[in-house]
Amino acid sequence: MASTREIRKRIRSVKNIAQITRALEASSASRVRKSQARVLASRAFSERAWEILLNVQNAGGSGEAAHPLLTPREEIKKVKILLITSDRGLAGAFNANIIRAARRFAQRLGKPVEWIAIGKKGRDSLIRAGQNVVADFSDLPNETTVGSISPIARETIDQFLSGEVDEVFVAYTDFINMLTQRPVVTRLLPLTPYETEDQVAAEFIKGAPQISNGARDYEYEPNASAILDEIVPRFTVLQLYQAVLESQASEHAARMVAMRNATENGGALIEDLTLVYNKARQAGITNEILDIVGGAQALQATLDNMAEQILQTNRPTAVDEASTFAYAISAPPKPTMSAFQAKAQSAAATEAVAVTQAVDDLTKIEGIGKKMSAALMASGVDTFAKLSDATEDELRAAIQRAGMNFSPSLPTWAQQAAFAASGDWDGLQAYQIQLTSGR
Repeated sequence: MASTREIRKRIRSVKNIAQITRALEASSASRVRKSQARVLASRAFSERAWEILLNVQNAGGSGEAAHPLLTPREEIKKVKILLITSDRGLAGAFNANIIRAARRFAQRLGKPVEWIAIGKKGRDSLIRAGQNVVADFSDLPNETTVGSISPIARETIDQFLSGEVDEVFVAYTDFINMLTQRPVVTRLLPLTPYETEDQVAAEFIKGAPQISNGARDYEYEPNASAILDEIVPRFTVLQLYQAVLESQASEHAARMVAMRNATENGGALIEDLTLVYNKARQAGITNEILDIVGGAQALQATLDNMAEQILQTNRPTAVDEASTFAYAISAPPKPTMSAFQAKAQSAAATEAVAVTQAVDDLTKIEGIGKKMSAALMASGVDTFAKLSDATEDELRAAIQRAGMNFSPSLPTWAQQAAFAASGDWDGLQAYQIQLTSGR
């Protein structure tokens, strides 16, 4: 399990990301309203212009030649596709869907394809895929006008009229509603409904608006050809402009939905991480309490063992009491000591006890402190001689019974105790100087 510090960092990071996604959602929500109003306002005009164009073309009579932008080529040698994507990401599957649909449609055509990328995401994806990108138009304004896309339409029309390309398609995302956007492909040049027998390619083609079949009587001034020469190029720009508006509205709607989902997922993730953090924090508190209780129990056990050992050492047995009583009866009375003799005897006894304590002071061994010394004495290792004769397994067992951690210098205790038992304090000091970090 991760530490509480790491979990806190993750919670803080998720909160920061959630703030960013919430801001992007609000920004896209304000932009999608404007984009939706613009695309719905121009969609009816675009469809009606398409219907008028076809009616004018059909009513022109068979004796007049069709406009070059309305005449399909008998042999298709090269195709150009205008791919409309966004300049920024964080829009869910918006860019991926239209790029995948456009590339699959190009593969089904089976012809050499040139690409014009409108948007950075489509450009980067096509370049990474090794496609033939001949032009790039990025950083279009949010409120796109007909004038901002006129260079794209003009270049496309010139290449079609010069014969460099035989067909021009536009791949964009059609705005259905706030939750639905559909990637489609429509033919821009020639300006006639596109039909294909390939069922896979037909899935991506956007259907032409319904054309009324009623009789239409047109009077031309000066003639139908002059009218077509004037309205067909403008209608080409209009169709491209409508595709850009559809794509922008779809982009903002997709980004708003994606950021809303990201914000909700971030809130759910924060709740899960908070639960994990509380569990880790509670586990840490529990471990600390267990360590304190375990240490207190180990210390109490050590003190109890030491007290019991002291009582056993100082408690006289029945045989000792009987011997002492018999000796007191049979022994002659001791002569009375003078105050000077008593004081001298007391000083000698004190000095003997001090010498005994110094010899048996196990803390002089490197790596043995007061607690470790008490643990060893509780196990019966209370002299340097016993310590030098004890094995590592016996010492480890004594330390483990006391609930203490092993010392890294434990393998050297026997050698150090041998120096101390023999009274070679200089040798002990020299040996301890050689030790590094107790080992």
